[in-house]
Amino acid sequence: AICRRDMAAYSPGSAPAAFNLLAAAKRIWNDVGPEIKASDTLKEGPLLPPEDLKQVCKYLQSTVTKFSASATVVADAEEAQRSLTPIAEEVIKAYTMLVGTLLRINSGAGYSLSKELKDAGDNLTEAVNALGMAVCTSSLAPSAGKVLEHVTALEKSSTQNRAAIMRRLLKSLAQLRDANREMAEELEAPDSGNSGPRAEVFSGDEELLEDDDDLSIPPMDPSERTLLENVRCVSEHFEDLVKEASTCCIDQSKGLGLAELE
Repeated sequence: AICRRDMAAYSPGSAPAAFNLLAAAKRIWNDVGPEIKASDTLKEGPLLPPEDLKQVCKYLQSTVTKFSASATVVADAEEAQRSLTPIAEEVIKAYTMLVGTLLRINSGAGYSLSKELKDAGDNLTEAVNALGMAVCTSSLAPSAGKVLEHVTALEKSSTQNRAAIMRRLLKSLAQLRDANREMAEELEAPDSGNSGPRAEVFSGDEELLEDDDDLSIPPMDPSERTLLENVRCVSEHFEDLVKEASTCCIDQSKGLGLAELE
């Protein structure tokens, strides 16, 4: 966990005059982020009550909202240094608590869960850093919105390994279904080259094309069709396997442990 003594070293008030008020977030994450990685021993069940994660996310949301609202009325960097530093310290405190919460979840996390937490932390940290740089600029409001968006996403993060694995499998499943559908449509399309999709031609460019055949995508030859059919067959089989694996994330009676699912 991150102790209070360490937090003092990242205090926005200790930064020089020309600075990013929230730059401490990136320094904290550079120190702590590498610790979020797959554990040697994977644990079943929730690694943290979801309510704990939601509570600290709500705290960060409130401090970011307060910081953003206060930053809209500052005129220059000097005024920002004077009036926003105490609020920036609140943001960093809330951010630090959230990072500590991610570390708690990561204890006993496998690859899928640790990657989900690491990616969420990366995105949030970049957004917080950008918000600090947006003070006294027109990008303040969009930057604050981006931070709140990432906090909301993090609030919905997995807190147990099976949920993280299933989320990752379902993303892969959606991609496989899209690819299989596109291959099926291609195989079912007429073989005539003239009936294929036509390239878009802009006015005045017609003379660049020698004949109408240049506008059509040629049909597949037999070897290409055979290859696509084989790829589709393998891909559909793989889709069934991923679907079955995703159900095992919920139904532990099927006997697949965390290591096997990973």
